[in-house]
Amino acid sequence: MAALTVAGLMGLAGCGTATAEDEPEEAPRRHSAQATLIGRVTRALDASFTAEYEWSEGGTVTVWAAEDGTWRVDVPHWALGGTVDVSVAWTTGGFFQCASGRCVKIAGITGEIPRELDPHVQRPFIEWLPQLLDRHIPFSVSQEGDCFTLTPNTVVVDTPMPAGEWCLDQAGTILSVESGDFGTLKLAGEPAAAAATVELPGEVADAEPLGAKAPPAPTPTPGPSATPDSSATPSGAPSATPSPSPSGTPSGTPSETPSASPAQGTG
Repeated sequence: MAALTVAGLMGLAGCGTATAEDEPEEAPRRHSAQATLIGRVTRALDASFTAEYEWSEGGTVTVWAAEDGTWRVDVPHWALGGTVDVSVAWTTGGFFQCASGRCVKIAGITGEIPRELDPHVQRPFIEWLPQLLDRHIPFSVSQEGDCFTLTPNTVVVDTPMPAGEWCLDQAGTILSVESGDFGTLKLAGEPAAAAATVELPGEVADAEPLGAKAPPAPTPTPGPSATPDSSATPSGAPSATPSPSPSGTPSGTPSETPSASPAQGTG
């Protein structure tokens, strides 16, 4: 009887082991596209580098993200109707615009770049990247390889940044950014080592910054031939205002002065 009891307990233990082995293993959790993007953006925000990006509008945009947090972006063909290259920079002295070896302060250290002086290409690296960490950002995120497409939710009227496509590798390097705000930036090569701090590419001057619009065309100065010469008017030309009583017109009222008497003339 004792042997049967031991055998029965061993059988029950065996059944319990079999049941545990038959339970399916929990499937590994898959990260959503947004969670993957947030992870890569976190690494991107920690990076300091110097990199060149091919710009769809023409030329190469250079991004300087220094180790101390200062930054500078060189933008080709932006000012004065596309005739002048500019740099926008943020240092411990504030925001600056630099062109042709001269730098002009355009905002304080806690300010922002004025709208009329904003080339926009610096925004993905400086302004928009931190916003991608917000899990409640009003975009749906889809992923294909290293690229993430941001599509606005239909209920949102105004989004904190334009829709577009961001491509970041697993290390957080920004490979490309596409936006209707400025076009496309595409990494042109391996990023170089970061500078310790950003140096302005010119001397700070008390001057006006350059806008994107071309300057107005100068007004032509009339030549000497365009000025009328009073001596060219004939001397016999009639007066523009007629005389009220021309000297050659007889008066309608007879003269009241009597004429000389013939008798006075005979003595």
